Formats: sequence, structure tokens, C-alpha cells
Amino acid sequence: MNASLQAIKVFEAAARLRSFKDAAEELSITPAGVSHHISNLESRLGVRLFNRKNRKVILTSEGHQLAEATTAGLQRIQTALDNIKSGASRLNVDTTSSFAALVLIPLLHDFNKTNQNIDVEISTGEVVASKINALSIRLGDVTRVDESSLLKKERFNVYGDSSFINSITADKPPVVYLTKWKNSKLPDSPWASWLMKNEGSLPNFEIRYFDQELYGVYEAIAGKGLVFCSETLVSDFVKANTLQPMSYQGVDSMLCYYIPTQSWQHSAKMQAFVDWLKSKVN
Repeated sequence: MNASLQAIKVFEAAARLRSFKDAAEELSITPAGVSHHISNLESRLGVRLFNRKNRKVILTSEGHQLAEATTAGLQRIQTALDNIKSGASRLNVDTTSSFAALVLIPLLHDFNKTNQNIDVEISTGEVVASKINALSIRLGDVTRVDESSLLKKERFNVYGDSSFINSITADKPPVVYLTKWKNSKLPDSPWASWLMKNEGSLPNFEIRYFDQELYGVYEAIAGKGLVFCSETLVSDFVKANTLQPMSYQGVDSMLCYYIPTQSWQHSAKMQAFVDWLKSKVN
């Protein structure tokens, strides 16, 4: 049996308030309109939902059964509507731990100043998430990424604290932190290319590995070694003189940051964020 949503809403209000008059006031219709909807619903069901006694209405057993279902159902609908409305101002961004910690979070203050109506929520992980209404920013193989999805191609260099770099001697080899990606499908960082291009810059060194660039960056900031990493990730630290490049001969890589979804799939707030981020990282 099909019943109109309006009839269900009228019944739910009358059942909850135990009054046709009060239901009419809540729904901004006439008491006669409430009575009409209830009578039609009862006619369709073939049962009485209310017993009318003078000006009072009392639910029958069938009325109680329907009231429990309609109240619960309409509350769920309202909760969903409220959640959707509150979520309309929130942008979920899913990205790698290193990009979030070293690039995105430090930049967010600037975005928030000009986009106060958008609340950005960041989550991290090393694989592409399948969240609804989420914008992903991933590290990928530039040969497999469509140009329209590209955020930035990555160059790499060796960085360290200035005092640590100045302390390096032939008999005191530095530790160089490299990254072994959790995602085995990613190209290796161009360490061999850097050594060839900067022959003699590091005559002796010890290599240690992390599975995320940010760990090596933090070790370099603490003066515990050098880090071979993406220029994008340490851009702010270089500007602040917290880190400096070991050489000005950085090298290109096969790695890039990209956005898997196309612009036509983006909401207005997603596209605003993408445009802003491209202007910052490039």
C-alpha cells in the first residue's frame, strides 16, 4: 500500500502530540486537514488508528504500532538531513602522512583566512581511500598520472641543518636518511641520480631508511643527519633557514603528487581547495 509522505507526517505529529489541533498548529495546516489525512490513511489501511472521544484522540493498538515506526523513521530522516547540512561546510581531505604534516597542515591557516565557510578535515593513509565526498591527494608515478590530475612533479635534494652540514668531515661520515615507500608500486627516489650529478659532495656516508619522508626530515631538523627528500616537503623549512640544501643540484624524479578525481567530480568547495593548493605548491 502506498501512502503519501504528507499523510505519514500528519499521522506522526497527531500520534506524538495526541491531538489533531496541536498537530495542525505544528504543521501549519487546519485541524480539518489533519482529520482528512488521517481518515484517508485509515481507509487505505482498513483499520482505525485513533479512537475519537469528544476532543481527545487515543491511539489504537494498530495506531501504536504505526506510531513507533513513523516516529523512528522520521527521526532518522531528520538526523540524516542535519548531518548532510552540517557536512556541507566540511571538506574531507585524505592524503599521505608526510604531505599532511609537512605541507598541508602548515598551509591551512592561510586557506582558513580566506575560506571561513569551509572547514577542512584531514585524514592520512598511504593508499587511496574510497570515502564519499572526500578529496584525495596522493604520491604516484608520473608516467601513470593523467596531466589533468597532476598537482606537482617532485624534485629531490639532500637537506640538513646548517651546523650539521658544516661539521661533516671525511673521517666523520654523515647519516643520510632515505625512504623506502610502503607502496611497492611507487618508483624509487632518485638517489643514484643525485650521487652522479653531485659527485664528490658526499665522499663517505651511512644510509638509513624510513618508510615515510617526514621521519627523515625530522631527524635532519634535529641535527642527527641529512635527509634525501622531496623539495616540496621541506620548502617551508628551507625558507625559514631551518634546513638548507647540501647542494643546489637537485634532481628530477618519476614521482608526483596528484589528485585521482577529475575536476568535474569536484564540488565547489573541493575545487576552491584544489585551486588554492595548486597556487601554493607551484
